[in-house]
Amino acid sequence: MSAPIGADYSLNQLQRALDAVARGDSSPSRVQRWRSVIEGLLSGDITVGSRKPVSRYPAWVTLDVVTGGFATGTSPAAGPLLPHESDLLQELGLSGTPTPRLALNRYFLSDAGLARLQDAVTANRYIIDVAEEAALPTIAWLIAHGHADAAGRLTIALAPYAHELRFYPKLDVPGPASQSGVHLETAGQVVQRLRAIPENLRVTAQRNAVGTWTPLYDEAIALALETVEGDLPVAAKDDQGGWIQSDRGQFTIRGGWPFKTQPPGWSARVHALRDKIAAARERGPVSKRYRSSDEPFVILTTALDLAATAPERVSARDVGRVRLILARYVAKRGRPDSDEARADRAMQSGHATATPHQEIAMAVADELAGYPLADGLDDLAALSTPGQLMPPSVLRRLQRCVNDTPTGLVQRGVVTSSEVLATLLPQRTGQLCAAGFRELPLRLLYASAYRAFRRRRSLLLLDLNKQVQFSELPWIAALDALREDGEAEKRAAGNALEEFASLAITQFPQTMLPNKLLREFDALAQQAGLPLTLTEELAADIFMGRFAPKFVNAARVAATQLRDSLYATYFRVDYREIERRLSTPAPQRTAADALAALCAQRAGEPAGVWSPAGNGRILEQQLIITSHNLAALLELPTVRQTLTQHALDLAHRCFAWILRCLRMPGGAEDWRVELRRIKNAAYAWRQMVFLLSLREPEAANFVAEAHALLNQQPEPFARRFRPALNGLRDAITAPDAWRAAQAPAPFLGWSDTQRWRIQPV
Repeated sequence: MSAPIGADYSLNQLQRALDAVARGDSSPSRVQRWRSVIEGLLSGDITVGSRKPVSRYPAWVTLDVVTGGFATGTSPAAGPLLPHESDLLQELGLSGTPTPRLALNRYFLSDAGLARLQDAVTANRYIIDVAEEAALPTIAWLIAHGHADAAGRLTIALAPYAHELRFYPKLDVPGPASQSGVHLETAGQVVQRLRAIPENLRVTAQRNAVGTWTPLYDEAIALALETVEGDLPVAAKDDQGGWIQSDRGQFTIRGGWPFKTQPPGWSARVHALRDKIAAARERGPVSKRYRSSDEPFVILTTALDLAATAPERVSARDVGRVRLILARYVAKRGRPDSDEARADRAMQSGHATATPHQEIAMAVADELAGYPLADGLDDLAALSTPGQLMPPSVLRRLQRCVNDTPTGLVQRGVVTSSEVLATLLPQRTGQLCAAGFRELPLRLLYASAYRAFRRRRSLLLLDLNKQVQFSELPWIAALDALREDGEAEKRAAGNALEEFASLAITQFPQTMLPNKLLREFDALAQQAGLPLTLTEELAADIFMGRFAPKFVNAARVAATQLRDSLYATYFRVDYREIERRLSTPAPQRTAADALAALCAQRAGEPAGVWSPAGNGRILEQQLIITSHNLAALLELPTVRQTLTQHALDLAHRCFAWILRCLRMPGGAEDWRVELRRIKNAAYAWRQMVFLLSLREPEAANFVAEAHALLNQQPEPFARRFRPALNGLRDAITAPDAWRAAQAPAPFLGWSDTQRWRIQPV
């Protein structure tokens, strides 16, 4: 009997999890999750690659998914009771019931429970963490608004899973209320971040020094100066304020010597200082500066104590070392009681006694905790920091929960990559998709369910299976039947799509649009009624040699947009031939089959032979032919206008990023890291060429400027990368010759990577 699909990978992940736990780098829960995967695979309860991988659950149930898209067999809507569930069971007198979740689901279908849900939905006092928690609030809303039949059908669909899954939300807490802004994290998450700021040990040590040890040091200096006969010792400085030293490194000192005289009562004052120092040592940790025998403080106080108790034992070396300490102190500050010394110490005290950032963070966290924790914050000015400017470390964390537009959060520096942008867009997409409902409570409920649904992790799917869609959730299907999308709602979704697509490409031009972002674009396109063909990035290790029909549509869109362009020339893509082959595939073959065969041919890979590296080369050709959604997005007028206007600047940013990426240290030690960088650099190069195709008359000037930048790089790197830039130049200046040539090949991430790898010294 052969091992089930994914068993080898899962066993490897289990071993890595066990190793991580042994090192103390991970928790045992990771091990348990992979054990659940393996047990499910071996028992047949889990089927890898299916839309319904867990046999006892329907496809719409949110699943616990681990790295690689493997289902563990459990659901985040199941599992142990949460604290708010236990509290509700106790309130209802149901503690100890053998099926607590069934009891709670039944309660919320009672008159009292439905009324409670209806009040919560109306007042927006609930939190939905997983999409299933929106099911019973939906039933409550349907019943309250005359849709009892739809509520009944939905109840029947949920009933088989009511003993296990949580179909109700956490109640009596304010839910997200913003109807236009988005935030990277909730106020509650930022509160946790602020409270996790560690104590700055350097600041603590500085406060201890200024508050305790600096006054003791000044007192020791004053006592030593009392023993000097004549002028005080002073170390000489040059015109720039540096110490004047001999060839042997000795300081130039003018003035008298210490320990030549002892004023009345001097010894008693030295003994009193010694007692103060001993008491300070007992109160807490002492830094090396005040306890090491070779530090000025210890040298000085030891010599003072010796001079006060046994002056005959003070050596010439002791006197000389103390004289140097005094000379440098006086040259820098004057006497300890001088105006200059007092001003210097006052400045140090001001820095050291300022409220530590940790204390400010805790105060801000306490104040922020008074706001709705499940939402963002509309205005940071609402928070007070009496007598203090907000420290940058605190402000950076607070910015993560500010409600703003996606563009605003990019400008604030909160959104630093297209992947981060993808995590916050579901908030705005959910709001726009909910706009077709007239009642505000229903819009908020729908948007909350949408955000929760987008948090579920994607499954590993085979045989062209498609991820479960939001509309397939039974409670969402019931609500979608009541939508009243008008032209205004469609225009709003379309405008948002153009805004977000333009934002993603202009802010992060070097990065391929991630799948999570594409899902939001697709949802907005559907809401706007736009026939936009978007295709996700496929994983090389699970590619089965076939493409879904939408990839054929994407290739046709690219042919329309890019035929006879610099992009087509550089990558040697004959879009007319591609259109012909896709329109008239061989007998018994579909257009999708023809596309897969074409990509394999261009990659030089045999069709139907599974190999991750070979798959990667085939998929890269698909990305080239379709331009991975860039051509499709050009069909949006605002996107085309924005990209055309800024194409040269974006191309320059791509090229600069490519140089930084390929020159990052550390890749040669780990070939996997280096190959990933080469792949990402090649993808950025492809996007750069696409952008140049929008401004072809200026492409030659771009290449000249790129050569100038490349020439500023270390020569070994520049020599290795120069052929890639020369190839682009040839495609611009001699397109016919470039198209006809077989070599050199365009810059690719999966083919001939030796050309781009860091060469050992």
